[in-house]
Amino acid sequence: MKTLLLPIDFSEGSDKAINYAVEMAKLTKSKLILFHTYHVPVITTDVPMLIPSMEELGEDSMKALRKKENEIYLSHGTGLQVECVCRCGLEVDELEEYSTNNDIDLIITSMEEAGELTEKLIGSVTTSLMRTMKCPVLAVGKNFVFRDIKKIALACDFKGIKTAAALEPLKEIVKFFNAHLFIVNVLKEQKELIPTTEQAVSGVQLDHMLEEINHSFHYEENVNVVDGINHFVDQHNIDLLVMIPRSHTLLQEIFHEPNTKRMAFHSHVPLLSIHE
Repeated sequence: MKTLLLPIDFSEGSDKAINYAVEMAKLTKSKLILFHTYHVPVITTDVPMLIPSMEELGEDSMKALRKKENEIYLSHGTGLQVECVCRCGLEVDELEEYSTNNDIDLIITSMEEAGELTEKLIGSVTTSLMRTMKCPVLAVGKNFVFRDIKKIALACDFKGIKTAAALEPLKEIVKFFNAHLFIVNVLKEQKELIPTTEQAVSGVQLDHMLEEINHSFHYEENVNVVDGINHFVDQHNIDLLVMIPRSHTLLQEIFHEPNTKRMAFHSHVPLLSIHE
């Protein structure tokens, strides 16, 4: 990895994600981009109000980003390469355009703690990024502390991965950290332990695609996919959970909007999304 991007909205969550992103950037010797989007606020009142110009909003946003940059240098030294980028527009759209045109290797974003109301209303940006971005997206909780990654779990239903290229970012991470990859499939019923022909063939193909790295295959039985994955993560002390959201019916279920948010909120470890 050469370039990491961290969306900043100046919330507590994104502030906490800075520490995680900085530690990863230091370890991987990557450049870290602090990225912020802004837009003119929509006024819904008849009371006259002074609205700042686009230039003023841009200048204020860059000043705030520069402050975060200086805080990073004060805490971690000047050996880290940090760049500040401000864009005007919708966050997901701007992130997609920028990451595509600037060879971003990984987007690191924050996911909030779970709560009945919070879980329903917050996290749409993170889950949208995980579902749509072409580059990998890593979601981290605000209380997560960066630690060495030795055990990585890939959620998979053995329905086939279209191209081996989809696994390259994952293989790069496994190799860099000298980690072990656990491929886990959550089964809702005991009878699903007997694979279909398609699943058996896909399993052999996946095994071949991953032959360069340490890996093993596992099954977890649970009527709820999200609970099953989280249980596996806890039982095996997993450091990083990986999903390929467009590849599998199992993950299509997870990435149905309510489940996507539930996965992000309840995941006990950083959650990495990679696309084919």
